[in-house]
Formats: sequence, C-alpha cells, structure tokens
Amino acid sequence: MMAKYKVSNEQSMGEALSLWLDRYRLRRGTDETRVLQAWDELMGPSIVRQTTKKKVQNQILYVQLESAVVRKELLMVKSKIVSSINEHLGREAIKDVHLY
Repeated sequence: MMAKYKVSNEQSMGEALSLWLDRYRLRRGTDETRVLQAWDELMGPSIVRQTTKKKVQNQILYVQLESAVVRKELLMVKSKIVSSINEHLGREAIKDVHLY
C-alpha cells in the first residue's frame, strides 16, 4: 500500500531547490553568480565592453568601468540598476551597486 501524502507537503522542484539552497547556506553563492550574469544580460554589450571587473560582496555589486563618462551616466540610474537586477532574479539579491 502506498503512503498518502498531504497536499500541503507537496512542493514544486523550484521550491524544494530554494529550501535546499537556504538550508545548506548555498544561496549567496548562486545569487552572486546570477547577479554577475544579470549585469551582462541587462546592461547590454556596450556597457559590458566597458566593464573591466565585477564582484558581489555582502549584497553589494562592485563594478569597475573603463570610462568615467559611462560611470557617471550609470551613477545617475544606480537605484534603477539595483531594482532591475533584483527584479530579474526575482528576489533581493543586492542592496547597492558601487561603480568605480
């Protein structure tokens, strides 16, 4: 006889994976990788070409840019960049962007 499971115990694969990432404290590493990928996807090829370094540390995305002009333009829309990346990932993966 097969055991019957309560409907409330059922989870989607995504929910189960999310719980697993949280339980084993792996979420931050995957979020950091996804944030770096999101930068490339959302900013477009011209900004990506100007990007020389990028890293995520303590929910802050650090981006080094070759052009001071591009850096200045992006500083004006910094909050939009943060919200776009978080929206793209479906969670608050970063709290700020530091451009240098």
